[in-house]
Amino acid sequence: MIHSEQPTGGGQFKLSTGDLIRLIETQHERQAEQLAMLAGITGVAASLCVSIAQGLNSNDNADLKRREDTFGSNYIPPPRAKTLFELMWEAFQDITIIVLTISGVLSVILAVTVGDHPDTGWIEGACIIFAVLVVTMVTAINDYQKEAQFRALNAVKEDEKIKVIRNGVPAEVSKFGLVVGDIVRVDLGDIVPADGIVFDQKELKLDESAMTGESDLMVKNTENPFLLSGTKVMEGLGKMLVVCVGEHSQAGIIKKLILGKEKAKEKEADKKPTSSSAATTPLPDPPKAANGTVEQKEEYDNGESQSPLEAKLNRLTVLIGKLGTTVAILVFIIMSIRFSVDNFTGSDKKEWKAKYVSDYLQFFIVSITVLVVAIPEGLPLAVTISLAYSVKKMLSDNNLVRHLDACETMGSATTICSDKTGTLTTNRMTVMQIWIGGQEFSSASQATDEMSESTRDVFCNGVCINSTAEILPAKIPGGQPEHTGNKTECALLQFVRDCGVDYPSVRANTEVGHMLTFSSKKKRMSVVVKRSASTCRIYTKGATEVVLGLCSKMKRLDGSVASLDGNQKEIIGTSIIEKYASQGYRTLCLSYRDVETSAEEISQWSDDDIEKDLTCIAIVGIEDPVRKEVPDSIKLCHRAGIVVRMVTGDNITTARSIAGKCGIISPGDGSLVIEGQEFRTRVLDGNGNIIQSEFDKIWPLLRVMARSSPKDKYTLVTGLMQSNLMPYGPQVVAVTGDGTNDAPALKKANVGFAMGISGTAVAKDASDIILMDDNFTSIVSAIKWGRNVYDSVAKFLMFQLTVNVVAISLAFLGAVILEQSPLTAVQLLWVNLIMDSFASLALATEAPTPALLERRPYPKTKPLLSKIMTKHIIGQSIYQLVILLMLTFVGEKLLDVPSGRFQDLAEDVKHKPTQHMTVIFNTFVWMQMFNELNCRKIHDETNIFEGLLSNHVYIYVTLLQIAMQLVIVQCTGDFFNCKPLTAAQWGISIAFGAGAMPLRVILRCLSAKWLPAFCREADAVDVQGFPPTAKAIRKGSSQKAAMGL
Repeated sequence: MIHSEQPTGGGQFKLSTGDLIRLIETQHERQAEQLAMLAGITGVAASLCVSIAQGLNSNDNADLKRREDTFGSNYIPPPRAKTLFELMWEAFQDITIIVLTISGVLSVILAVTVGDHPDTGWIEGACIIFAVLVVTMVTAINDYQKEAQFRALNAVKEDEKIKVIRNGVPAEVSKFGLVVGDIVRVDLGDIVPADGIVFDQKELKLDESAMTGESDLMVKNTENPFLLSGTKVMEGLGKMLVVCVGEHSQAGIIKKLILGKEKAKEKEADKKPTSSSAATTPLPDPPKAANGTVEQKEEYDNGESQSPLEAKLNRLTVLIGKLGTTVAILVFIIMSIRFSVDNFTGSDKKEWKAKYVSDYLQFFIVSITVLVVAIPEGLPLAVTISLAYSVKKMLSDNNLVRHLDACETMGSATTICSDKTGTLTTNRMTVMQIWIGGQEFSSASQATDEMSESTRDVFCNGVCINSTAEILPAKIPGGQPEHTGNKTECALLQFVRDCGVDYPSVRANTEVGHMLTFSSKKKRMSVVVKRSASTCRIYTKGATEVVLGLCSKMKRLDGSVASLDGNQKEIIGTSIIEKYASQGYRTLCLSYRDVETSAEEISQWSDDDIEKDLTCIAIVGIEDPVRKEVPDSIKLCHRAGIVVRMVTGDNITTARSIAGKCGIISPGDGSLVIEGQEFRTRVLDGNGNIIQSEFDKIWPLLRVMARSSPKDKYTLVTGLMQSNLMPYGPQVVAVTGDGTNDAPALKKANVGFAMGISGTAVAKDASDIILMDDNFTSIVSAIKWGRNVYDSVAKFLMFQLTVNVVAISLAFLGAVILEQSPLTAVQLLWVNLIMDSFASLALATEAPTPALLERRPYPKTKPLLSKIMTKHIIGQSIYQLVILLMLTFVGEKLLDVPSGRFQDLAEDVKHKPTQHMTVIFNTFVWMQMFNELNCRKIHDETNIFEGLLSNHVYIYVTLLQIAMQLVIVQCTGDFFNCKPLTAAQWGISIAFGAGAMPLRVILRCLSAKWLPAFCREADAVDVQGFPPTAKAIRKGSSQKAAMGL
């Protein structure tokens, strides 16, 4: 029972938030009864001080604010963001960091208690602890910035435009701007943005499975009038009075339950269960999440899920980590054995003292530090940084990325299955030609002058009533009117406006008794209009050949009706339809039928009985110009090794014309243009399953599919992804879609692109990336960014593996030969910070270049290391090791400084900084910084400085590294175990570091054929091992012969 509590806020509303929540939560069978107790929807509207005809007043900001204060806003807050300290704590959970910290603490304790130099011995241990804090802080800051960025992008993703009625006219408002009392228009493909009560519904059916678990579509009418936020409109249309928003909607309540349960689990994980019942009673399982509003997957992933590239890199990290662990253990064992043999054996053996524990601890710290450096934790970080950077930049290129892995997957895309309307074309449609009563007209004025009033009325009324689109006033004075809804309908509405007809008035004075919404399968839609209690008129429009085939009569200009036989239809098809289609026009047939039957009886008829024996009114040719930038974008795709296929519902002549204008096909190229019906016949068996062998005969040459359905698009995507015809494996498919029925194909494809302007909410919900401008060129931009992600990570990988090889080898050889590591634990941690955080930030934020589209897509089987990268890693590692070992063993002679090797030092100065070892450390760091510059180019490009000045992040990071290295060497002393260097010694260090650049030029001239086969790219394919079809294509033989066409 609903209690009419007086709400605390506002004081004028007769229903409170609690009342409205209880109303929406009413059991299904009692919904109509409960609503009737409140005097129906008009009573609820009156209680909420709103007219269901006029809606709210957009200009009354005080009223809108009062509603938001009283009933809440339509915003569901995301989960609480982790604080910087929480992220630092998470970063500190790494086992090697924990061990290193404990070792640092023990080192301080032993140095102070039993060490020979308690006044200075504690410094190295303190330095290790400080270095660990710096590393965890930098990691936490990176994670914090990444999470903040994804939250901002998620807010953009969720903020959609909602169609409402305000001030009595259609308008659009932000989803977050909806308030209780708003009148929302719900159409096919929408996701309900709030809870509400439906009215003026026409054949409205919703998918409520995400909220209620009910798999069948739910019919919404006076018996079942409540709409739940997050449910999907699958058929029909209607209006809704908003009664619950945001956290008070059913989706919001569920989300709070989910978040509450997650918090409870986190608290339980932090403490042991107590005996109290309150502590042990589990929270009830929340209802199913509402799609698009509640499900956690609808927000950017929080790092727990892995992209394919991250998974591949993590496998490499584990492999390198095992190698590093082995080296670290060997370093500790060898250094311990050497120390033990030198001190506790032979004639001059020493007695055991507690202070020697600190020596073994020092060996352990060095080995653990080697392990920290060896484990390339920066690889996943590089992927995350690159993806975060790319996603942010892609938004400025009109790509709203919903799923992170889609960004990198686009780098491997081999084929794009694109819609025509709005993606390849402008989606700003105009009626160019109209055929009525046997005559053609090119303007509304011409047609109006020749049509009788009877013909004019039936034509204009059919357009006005059998449509749901709206033409809104221009936002800018003198600008073009705003078109909302189906753009084809907008073109027709604009035409009847030019004929002098006010379509809102026609709609307002018409009573619709029944509606058959557009079906991509039937390719037509109809509406039944009541003319009297026992007579109705049916208006039908759709694909010309389909609707014309259902016509038996034709409306003449003078208002009379003539018969229409098969021969006449054939003449119309040849002289009118083919003519319009060859000019690239989309053609529609408008028709009607008068019946002596009530609308209630007609609603019980089958669709075929309603849509038959029609009278043809007109055939309309509508132009949708190709976007001027599309042909160049198609050329870029071809250059990049990507095939573009157009999938459209237009007839085959129109499709071929548009494809030619776009550059998808060209004369004599052997491209296959096919209709959906023929495609289905050839590739599907009797059960609707794909015959892969037949599909493989078609798809390599297929460029255009006309008169296709969403099912055909799904079949095409599935077949391409299953095909192993090509030597590089299955196709990586990107597909575009805007309709509700495109959702299966969008979900199936490797990357699904939904249209941000014309796409339905259901299509967006199923997509990976939303094209904010509906433009094909934005897809090309996504390809470029996707390839850039792979290249950015590869750059960092090439840099880090070089550092790993050199650092591990130097530490190991130093331990074996010298009984010391030339690089101390604190110095190694600084190097680790350089390569894990700074380098990943510098190399993973490179902007894409046009050269990315000059090479073919990377196959999924491509190894992480190309042969070129391997060549440079090996070459640079050898150079660095040779120089560093030379400085280690004979550096004191070259530099004219005292030796810093332990074996040449007195016992009391062994752990003091020396210029000898400082030069080695400084040279090593400068080698990495110059090699970092080399690693900006990974394909043997000539100019490594190209684009450098435009990468501000790289410049800032490099300057920071140089400044910090200068401070560390010259100012920190015992802290980093460095002794200040002279200008000459700095020059030597920088010169050896800069040697990495001429070495790159030499390596660039060397062939990579000498590399082991496992390091190679799979770019040389032996066609003898592949099917005849693939061999024929790759050898350039007759394509049609190869396809068996």
